[in-house]
Amino acid sequence: MTSAHAETSASAQPQPAAAVYRIHGVVKATAPGAVTLAHEAVPELQWPAMTMPFTLASGLTPPPLKVDQAVEADVSLVDGRYVITAIRPRG
Repeated sequence: MTSAHAETSASAQPQPAAAVYRIHGVVKATAPGAVTLAHEAVPELQWPAMTMPFTLASGLTPPPLKVDQAVEADVSLVDGRYVITAIRPRG
């Protein structure tokens, strides 16, 4: 097997799906393509409760969000950054 063939075969392997983490929080700010959440602790990521900005995943159109609204969001690691892949109001 040539090295070029080995590289092609390796790059053709399917990439594993990114892990999805569910977070609960409150909207603190919104901007086009981003939202700042004050979220609860996320034990799976060893994150304490904190307020942080998140980028929305490419192509994600969130529902209308208001400051101080409780939400549930799915977060995944994309290109070395955690991004929101889904977000919805909490009842």
